[in-house]
Amino acid sequence: MEFMNLIEEAMSGSVRSLGKLISLVENEAEDMQKVLKAIYPQTGNALVIGITGPPGVGKSTLVSWLAKKYREKKHSVGILAIDPSSPISGGSLLGDRIRMSHLPPSDDIYIRSLSSRGALGGISQATLNIVRILDATGRDTIIIETVGVGQDEVEVINVADTSILVVSPGFGDEIQALKAGIMEVADIFVVNKADQPDALKYVHTLEKMIQSISSYQSWVPPVIKTIALQGEGVKELMEKIENHQSFIKNDKSYLLQKKEKLRREIIRLAEQKISRELDHFLREKIDFDNILEEVASGRKDPYYLAEEMVRFFLKTRSEATKI
Repeated sequence: MEFMNLIEEAMSGSVRSLGKLISLVENEAEDMQKVLKAIYPQTGNALVIGITGPPGVGKSTLVSWLAKKYREKKHSVGILAIDPSSPISGGSLLGDRIRMSHLPPSDDIYIRSLSSRGALGGISQATLNIVRILDATGRDTIIIETVGVGQDEVEVINVADTSILVVSPGFGDEIQALKAGIMEVADIFVVNKADQPDALKYVHTLEKMIQSISSYQSWVPPVIKTIALQGEGVKELMEKIENHQSFIKNDKSYLLQKKEKLRREIIRLAEQKISRELDHFLREKIDFDNILEEVASGRKDPYYLAEEMVRFFLKTRSEATKI
């Protein structure tokens, strides 16, 4: 089986085979499920960091510095840049290496730009699948940078072990808007461009907001000041990431959260499978032109017909199972 050869080669360090595996999963190729089932036992070893925040705060520069510093610690790094989907092709609109072009070329730093495919929160199932491929093929640290569209980015927590919200002075209105969303799920806050005027005042305001929503939490998210263009504050950020990792390993609620993430994923996968099978069934068995005519003329309502189609689908599936 060709996909097994790709897995073996990717695990042996072949970047080319890794890229092929990721394309296979991202494009939902025929062997995708076989690949994911084959690599799953090898997952669960990588540190997965999610980075989000408003556009223009310096997320990509910060990601580059983190990748560089983790490489200095001999980590193999994977970077997934989640971009908005093209409304026509479904592909990503931005480039991956354009934003991180100053990283030194190395097979130990793998950068991939992915389309959010319109998923709620900008994080698609494909992203989670690709994180697992990077994990299974030996990446020690995986960094996910999201599109940074605000509250919808709360979905990053479903993929990352440690979620980081990056902001900068001058984004006060955005912080207020984020309060009901990502602020509740961010594990670490980063105030980038900390050399700008009013940066300290901005940090204090943010700390007060965090205290107001974290009083019932055992982990209180720290606020780290960085100047990403110069790499300042990156070492302290990595220390806080390490602290958070140590914390969740000994936190019983984290295990419950992990189980809840898996529960939601299993339900989502089941829904996707049912949706695909229902779509195929309706195309094969249902005369939609006739149904649409009945609805358009007012002879039938869409609710009744939808219920009838589901009943027909379930009955047919039940009979097929008995056979």
